[in-house]
Amino acid sequence: MKKTIMTALLTLCVLAGVNASFAAGIGYVDYVKVSTTYPLAKKYTQELDKKVAAIKTYAEAQDKKIMAAKTEAEKKAIRNESVKQVRIKQQDYAATRNRYENELTAKVVAAAERVRVAKKLDVIIKKDSRVTGGVDCTLDVLNALK
Repeated sequence: MKKTIMTALLTLCVLAGVNASFAAGIGYVDYVKVSTTYPLAKKYTQELDKKVAAIKTYAEAQDKKIMAAKTEAEKKAIRNESVKQVRIKQQDYAATRNRYENELTAKVVAAAERVRVAKKLDVIIKKDSRVTGGVDCTLDVLNALK
């Protein structure tokens, strides 16, 4: 029994050593840098900022209307419509943000995969996920996104 366990452990060690000798390495990407440098990400950020500004402007205009209303019924009607419209605008913002994030993530992942294959790496991870070591592939991914 002891001999069988030792043989199994020795086999595992040999296999681990063989697998390690074929390991090509790990790359990493600074996703923050990609998301702030990639022109499409900048464009999407600006569009989302415009939506936020539009919601804020609308809410401020509605507040002025409420303050100018003469009766409580009029104030309540304006407030109810304002809340309804702000919710619609917020849902549109959230849907647009999710669509943009999904699109950007797909593009970055595809670019990272092209870089991974070209550099013969085993995996590319986000920079924040690594503890130490690895190959910085950020500029390669940015170039692949062009």
